[in-house]
Amino acid sequence: MSNLDNLTQKILEDAKNKASEMVEEAEKKNKSHINHRVKEANERKEKIIEKAAAEAQMLKSRVISSAELKVRDEKLSAKQEVMDKVFQMAKDKLSNLDKNEYLDYVKSSFEKIKTDGKPTLLIPTGKMDQLKELSKEMELVEDESVKSGYILKDGEIVYNYTFDALVDEIREDLEGEIAQKLFEE
Repeated sequence: MSNLDNLTQKILEDAKNKASEMVEEAEKKNKSHINHRVKEANERKEKIIEKAAAEAQMLKSRVISSAELKVRDEKLSAKQEVMDKVFQMAKDKLSNLDKNEYLDYVKSSFEKIKTDGKPTLLIPTGKMDQLKELSKEMELVEDESVKSGYILKDGEIVYNYTFDALVDEIREDLEGEIAQKLFEE
């Protein structure tokens, strides 16, 4: 029986060695598999971090660009507001011409217009006394819709010489030049 015990012992030892080798091989495969998965996870992590960094940079650029546009728009709005005030000041100054300046303006601008017969001059309320001497050449009518300057009607033709209309007409031509002088940078 001792042979049988030796043989059994040998089989058991071989089985233990084989089992040990199998466990060792499984552990190697497991480690290799885990290492491979960790490597894949790290690669994914790097890609995610790179993508997040690129998205963050793009978002940062958008925020900066948006802020720059907002600042530019606010500057333009402020400049436009200043321009509006400048032209309104010009209108106000023209509206407040003294009696002689207003009369000279009406006379000089009227001389440039060729009329048939006796035209009608629509003037702001309260300006009749300043323009009495022109009543021989034209009919004077105070009109509440005329705030400054005058409107001349000659038959079917209407000449708008109100200060608002004149300033608005030349505004487009002068705006660039005035802006350049006001906002020299």
